[in-house]
Amino acid sequence: MILTVAMGKGGTAKSTTTAAIANLARMNGKKVLVLDIDPQGNCTAALGGDNGAAGMYDLLTRKSKPAKLIQHTPQADLIPAGEELANAIAAIQNKPGRDNILKAALAPVVGLYDLILIDTPPDINTLLINALAASDTVLLPMQATLFCFMGLQQMGETIAQVKEYCNPNLGITGIVLTKHNPRSALARDIVPEIQQQAQAMGTKVFNTHIRQAAAVEQAQIMRQSLFEYAPRSTAAADYMALYAEMNLKG
Repeated sequence: MILTVAMGKGGTAKSTTTAAIANLARMNGKKVLVLDIDPQGNCTAALGGDNGAAGMYDLLTRKSKPAKLIQHTPQADLIPAGEELANAIAAIQNKPGRDNILKAALAPVVGLYDLILIDTPPDINTLLINALAASDTVLLPMQATLFCFMGLQQMGETIAQVKEYCNPNLGITGIVLTKHNPRSALARDIVPEIQQQAQAMGTKVFNTHIRQAAAVEQAQIMRQSLFEYAPRSTAAADYMALYAEMNLKG
């Protein structure tokens, strides 16, 4: 299975969520590969990877095959963002079949992994479209805020277009609320609208939500898995519950 984690808005814990799912899948005996196609490289750092090495730019521009780019960290196999990824959009945007470049480049390693996770940039651009075109399904992390709700609507439109033109079998695993406080008035007001939007997109809002927790950033600073650094933290418990609710196959 190839699962993209995406939202057209920054600060929604995409990279944290990608890393957490990768760690839990590995802990559950799955062979996992993570692709970091966000030029910020946060997921690479969270997983203990080297952003100074060759990475996704080299894969997308066909300068190297995926097997030569994979880093083996204690947390997961990883193709890092790399220093040049910001230049990838300009390098591929005029190429024939530009939306399917990532899918074609991944073909040699897809069968070697139970789960491939793709962490994406907070922009709707060629990198995101390539991730969606290559994926079986997409997970949408978001906060219960107006700006994130607007980002969700834009993601719904983008996913619909990708399904129409690139990947008719693309599914939506669901929407997960992150950094969430269900007691806040804003959350109570906007969650029903998020649920209505989810229904319009043919998906759901997970019952599990991810609470804000200092342990997440502390684990990232230590370049350790959340589940190694703070296994009893609220964030660890929340991500374990989300992973169980997702019921990932493959």
